Amino acid sequence: MHTAADLLPVPKLDGLTDQQARGATCVWDETPLTATTAIDLGERTATEGRRCFPRACRPCAMRKAMDALLAHNGSCEQCVDDHTQCPTGLGLVRAVREARW
Repeated sequence: MHTAADLLPVPKLDGLTDQQARGATCVWDETPLTATTAIDLGERTATEGRRCFPRACRPCAMRKAMDALLAHNGSCEQCVDDHTQCPTGLGLVRAVREARW
């Protein structure tokens, strides 16, 4: 089962620092994270099989979720009519909501 945050694109996993790969810092700007400040982006597997647990700070997650939502909505006919009928559109709306505090 995917979460809304799973829909957000993350940087190339093979290029993450150890802190980014284990979720101690934001995958986009390396802001230190805590349990209350982090958005979990879901477990991912890098090409060499290394398991990663990327997380993001709320400002980065919000920007990435909004960018992904706008890009998706611009190309999805279903979202133009009703985003609640599109699993991706609905998931991205949820990702935006999760990133807000």
